[in-house]
Amino acid sequence: MSAAPLTVIAIITAKEGQEAALRALQEKLVVETRAEDGCLRYELNQSLDDGRILIFVEIWETEEKWRAHIDGGALANFAAAGGRELIAERVIHRMALVA
Repeated sequence: MSAAPLTVIAIITAKEGQEAALRALQEKLVVETRAEDGCLRYELNQSLDDGRILIFVEIWETEEKWRAHIDGGALANFAAAGGRELIAERVIHRMALVA
């Protein structure tokens, strides 16, 4: 794993009719995650073409810090609140800046 900054794009599709509930939980997730060690950027965007699609744009100091986030409290809180049950599909892209 590299010590370079890691960019992550997480594309989340809500289950039909669950957009508002999922977005509310994700907004709480954003607040909690921004306080985590190594988080440089963590924002949530919603598609204008399909409101079920919510996209996180993340930048972490290192991949190790992102992996700590994956196993950390903010995502555990999201799961405990039922967030995972509102998701129809999830696609995660880990990326390295090239230019």
